[in-house]
Amino acid sequence: MDDKPKRRTLRAGAVTKATSTTLEELGVDPAANAEAAAAIRLAKEMDSAPDAKQAAAVSRELRQALAVVRAAAPPKEQGDRIDRVAQKRDERLAKAKAARSSG
Repeated sequence: MDDKPKRRTLRAGAVTKATSTTLEELGVDPAANAEAAAAIRLAKEMDSAPDAKQAAAVSRELRQALAVVRAAAPPKEQGDRIDRVAQKRDERLAKAKAARSSG
């Protein structure tokens, strides 16, 4: 008789895709970050959960793992309102210059 435990096949569904997208937006590579890798595994567990009770438990753990990843993620380079206004001005001036040189 075979004493090896049966391995469950996990599927990657909508939760896994959303988790991967979130990690990508945060700039965190699951291959280099244990919490991010755990989040991907938990997302697959959630996609493969056989019942709502198990999905709820995995969901809690996934939220917690993603909170840790978000807290440790490198800060995104975001400008303030003045930076955005200056960027729009530069774009507008570049368009005007291109229009003058072509016409």
